[in-house]
Amino acid sequence: MAEQPDTPRVGRFAYDVTTERWKWDDEVFRIHGVEPGAVEPTTAYVLDCKHPEDRDRVERVLTQATLTGEPFSVCYRLHAADGRERRVVLVCEGGVCDTTTEVPVTQLDGYYVDLTHDFARATSEEARGAVAASAEHRATIEQAKGCLMMAYGLDAEQAFAMLRWWSRNRNVKLRDIAAHVTEISTSGQLSHQSLRTAVDRLLHDAPHY
Repeated sequence: MAEQPDTPRVGRFAYDVTTERWKWDDEVFRIHGVEPGAVEPTTAYVLDCKHPEDRDRVERVLTQATLTGEPFSVCYRLHAADGRERRVVLVCEGGVCDTTTEVPVTQLDGYYVDLTHDFARATSEEARGAVAASAEHRATIEQAKGCLMMAYGLDAEQAFAMLRWWSRNRNVKLRDIAAHVTEISTSGQLSHQSLRTAVDRLLHDAPHY
């Protein structure tokens, strides 16, 4: 399968906790390196695709979500079927709870974001030079990175990759989106979950800035 680095890589999922079956849209299949519908996603398959060093951590996060239904985000390395290793953020927007069943949470919904291309650019000398050249905006970008690190549990390079991803796919200058993220982070004392929810709303719901 030919890689298309400039194609937005974000896709929706729904996880049926009772059957451990996943519903993916076409883009999630592509993130996993397979054609849409080529495999039947199960929890075992989803975990098997993770880098061995990340697998237990992702499994713990998923298990906790099936007990509480609370939103989460986790960044990990994915070993795709096409032989590529991808940097992916799995974001759960929350679970569907049913008090009439033995399983407290019956479904989780959310999306995958493939940061591979942006991560590569974020770690390149070209990207580092671009940030250094914008000295007047560097503090804002660094603060926005810190906000994303806290909200999503990312490291600094992953946070910068996420900023670049949203900048490109929202067609907004990096310094501008960093300023909006920073504004949220300084607007009040927010818990990690509240901060993540606020950033999600900014980055996903707003059509433009």
